[in-house]
Order: sequence, then C-alpha cells, then structure tokens
Amino acid sequence: MRNRAGILILENNKIAVIKRKKGGRQYYVIPGGGLEEGESFEEAAKREAQEELGIEVGELTLALEFEQNGSQKYFIAGKYSGKVGRGTGEEYRSGEGTYIPRWIDLNELYDKALYPEEVKSMLLQGGSIHDD
Repeated sequence: MRNRAGILILENNKIAVIKRKKGGRQYYVIPGGGLEEGESFEEAAKREAQEELGIEVGELTLALEFEQNGSQKYFIAGKYSGKVGRGTGEEYRSGEGTYIPRWIDLNELYDKALYPEEVKSMLLQGGSIHDD
C-alpha cells in the first residue's frame, strides 16, 4: 500500500491528462504518483505536476479523497506557470509504452478510459470541479 497524490489541471473546459499506450491498450491517467519519504500529499501533487506535465503549480484545493491500496488525494490546481507537456520525469525514460501529456475536453471523457475511475466519475458528475 502506498499513498498517492494527483493533480487536476483545468482550463477552458479541458483537463490535462497523460495518454498511455502500453500492452496493446490505449488509456488516459490523471497526473500523479506515490508520496516520497516525508512528503505531504500537497507536496507530492506539486512535484508530480512538475515531473509529469512540466508546470509549476501554486494553490491547491482538495477535490477528491478515497482509499485504494492506500490513501489517494486529488487536488485542483489554481494558477500554474509553464506549458503543459514539458515534463521530464522518469516516466518519459522508462521505455514502458508511450507517455504523452495532452488536454482532453471534459465532454470527451464519456468515451475515454480514464484512471482512476473515481476521478473520472467525479469529473462527469461535475462534482466540485470549477474552471477559473
């Protein structure tokens, strides 16, 4: 069990995701990952935004929390700097399938395999998501 943090970057009714092709499957994931030693959920979410998307985020708002092989917390980022798609994390060097940051219109989520499913469900229901 490992605690994980994820980051929700929303802009113009779109969300930043990672497009994955692995093992003959194509799917999308919310940027995020496991907490490192001594790291808070918020710190992990900010680090993952930098590593996976190439952006620096400021204020975070907790959007969703659930248990699944440890605690999972997903945060909505307020303002950010940088351009989505310039991440340099180890995911890009693993050689394990493709790993492509991109924007998806929230209306397209019905037809996409997006993980974790709890986040997809929240996004489709409108939840506490807001677009500044």
